[in-house]
Amino acid sequence: MPKLLVVDDDPLILDCFRHAFCSDQILVQTAGNAQEALSLVQKDDFDAIVTDLRLPGTSGLELLRELQQRQSRTPVILMTGHGTANTAIDAMRFGAFDYLLKPLDLDALQAAIDRALEASRMARTPTKIAADNELDSCSVDLIVGQCPAMQEVYRQIGRVAGQDVIVLILGESGTGKEVVARAIYQYSKRSDKQFLAINCAAIPENLLESELFGHEKGAFTGAERKRIGKFEQCDGGTLFLDEIGDMTPLTQTKVLRVLQDQQFERVGGSDLIRTNVRLIAATNRNLTEMMEQGTFRNDLYYRLNVYTIHLPPLRQRNGDLPLLIHYFLKRFSKELEKDVQRVSPEAMQLLEAYTWPGNLRELQSVLKHAVVEAMGVVILPESLPDRLRGTSGDAGSLKPIPSAAELTSDNELSRFIQERIQSGTEQLYDEVIQRVERTLLTELLHQVEGNISRASAILGISRSTLRVKLSALGIQLDRSVRVSD
Repeated sequence: MPKLLVVDDDPLILDCFRHAFCSDQILVQTAGNAQEALSLVQKDDFDAIVTDLRLPGTSGLELLRELQQRQSRTPVILMTGHGTANTAIDAMRFGAFDYLLKPLDLDALQAAIDRALEASRMARTPTKIAADNELDSCSVDLIVGQCPAMQEVYRQIGRVAGQDVIVLILGESGTGKEVVARAIYQYSKRSDKQFLAINCAAIPENLLESELFGHEKGAFTGAERKRIGKFEQCDGGTLFLDEIGDMTPLTQTKVLRVLQDQQFERVGGSDLIRTNVRLIAATNRNLTEMMEQGTFRNDLYYRLNVYTIHLPPLRQRNGDLPLLIHYFLKRFSKELEKDVQRVSPEAMQLLEAYTWPGNLRELQSVLKHAVVEAMGVVILPESLPDRLRGTSGDAGSLKPIPSAAELTSDNELSRFIQERIQSGTEQLYDEVIQRVERTLLTELLHQVEGNISRASAILGISRSTLRVKLSALGIQLDRSVRVSD
């Protein structure tokens, strides 16, 4: 359970925190002055600290400096009156996570604490490459996998983590780019400094520039106070920019300048601000194609592409799926307080036959769903989502399957995709993959005269996996190959 320490000499403020955050999701402890706070910090580790700037005796600024020496990775949020906002901004330059103006707005307070706790989790939760005897561990975030592609990823993490260079992580959505970024940070020389992460695709483009570089008061509508951006706040630490391919050209230009000169200007400001940040970037976009289309700057790409790590999609990680299933099953069973111990052979066949377009993120979702649905210690096929069992409710509305000859025509395939988009489908990926797989397997089985062993050898999959796919796709084998309606 996350632990929050609140420091203020006003008993009413402390009572408000206890009341606002009284739940089984967070543990709140309070202190009336800096000395009492430091005594608590010496005895326990806190995930985030909220402190007033004006404290009796030792001030909030002096407390911040002391905390930086004792728990430098613990996010500290400052509370301040309107008259001391500039002091709070100065404090952020010395490592404070954020500052809030009194009287406190509960929504803003909750949002700031949520961000601080998430930043603390990413910096503190160990990220390790899993050994065989650690798969049952739920106290760390493990990078699980033994396939050759993942072994190369481990070697790359080891090579680059200790080098103070930019790292670009490429991979499909859900392949674990954030966990790899955290592993690089935790094995780096900056592991005792801050680690901050921003998802560039999740922040509106008109706010992303301010989030990264900060802004001056009055820089734009709604800029009611000066804001310190992540590049300034993370000075000396590591900044992870996820989905960097979604940045606008203007923001790309400013990021390029930071990487070149280690300096920038706040939005609406003219003062040059220097920073020393190690950047780790990630994207699921094809940056090479984006450069050709003119939507991503060539010079920024070359700045980012100092050292690149390619994460393989789950469908290409041969042999890793059982290890991942075991790890996530243990993790979600503990999290959901259920005694689910293993997956039945039939359910495992369905899991292995699926193509996992959502990669690890989808696998986690499926297994959490299965743990919730499970009625005993074993996950059965009926515990899995419909799409893995080939029983999607939309299956009856699909159009007739194109023939092999039709699907070899780009025009026919494009027409089919357009028709499904116009019909309002929300499962286009699964529909196209399902039809291509049906066509592939039907044509192949015709060619090998229904010989399952020969077909599985050509496909490079096991016979049991092929049989599961045939069943899920409604393909039956008798004296001829046919697709059931």
